[in-house]
Amino acid sequence: MIDRGFVKWQPFNSLINRKMVMDTLEKEKKVKKPNLFPEEIDKISEEILNAYYAKSMVTIIYYENNLYKKITTYIVNINSSYKTIKLKGGKIISFNQIIHVLN
Repeated sequence: MIDRGFVKWQPFNSLINRKMVMDTLEKEKKVKKPNLFPEEIDKISEEILNAYYAKSMVTIIYYENNLYKKITTYIVNINSSYKTIKLKGGKIISFNQIIHVLN
């Protein structure tokens, strides 16, 4: 065996600039929040009210942290003064985060 002497050990980087690749992927996933027309906002609020009063399961697509997220659950409470809805499981979503509602 060959003696390396006092050569300082360097960590092995198996991926070329892993951080740069991960940052690029994160940037690609980020999207801008769409602007909704007043008719779309009215339709969303109507669907939310229908699901709440019928106690039916609803799928909500919403915008959070530069990403679209999707949740299927029941609506527990609607707070019109704070413009939020509380979902089963304790999650609270603001009305202005909601993009689409499916019953």
